[in-house]
Amino acid sequence: MSQASSNTLHSSSMTLNRFMAMNILVFSKAGRFFAHVHGMRKVAALVLMASFVAIVPRDAAALASEPRATAVFPVELWDTSGEATKPGQEERLKLATNKLTELMEHTGRYRSVDLSPFTARIAATEPRYNCNGCWRSVARDAGAELAVLAVVHKVSTLVSSVDLYVADLATGAYIAHANAQFRGDDDRAYVRAFEFLVNERLDRK
Repeated sequence: MSQASSNTLHSSSMTLNRFMAMNILVFSKAGRFFAHVHGMRKVAALVLMASFVAIVPRDAAALASEPRATAVFPVELWDTSGEATKPGQEERLKLATNKLTELMEHTGRYRSVDLSPFTARIAATEPRYNCNGCWRSVARDAGAELAVLAVVHKVSTLVSSVDLYVADLATGAYIAHANAQFRGDDDRAYVRAFEFLVNERLDRK
């Protein structure tokens, strides 16, 4: 190979190497640029999402956590056992009513209203499980948005069941229903039945 050809080849090789180096540099910078842009987009998206999470759910949570005024009517007994009424049955129903009110308020979704001024009117609605909604006007007059009705069905001393209904007074619809069976016919059995009903059935819906 002549000296001239050798010099020409060497010059071409150096030119090619410079071209490749320049392209590598350009693509390297471009890659860093686009990576930077992509990173900034991810940061912006995360900031936007964080703003949404911080603002919207807080308002929604505030609304959801606001307890609604609720008329918790006295627990009723539907006795089909044919057995004689046990001593202390009225007191047991009052105990169950107080426990039910406490449990409903503890969920944070209900705020019980005072029904004591309506005692006579409430007594006139019995049995509420079979009066075609005659209790609704009492609940409204008490300033309630919701009404809670519970009835214990006694089949025998050993076997009973309890049904709990939550009604929306504005729409007239039942918005929740929970039921459970329990054994026993004493204070402890009633309290445990309502604890299970509210905590394990109603509050999980």
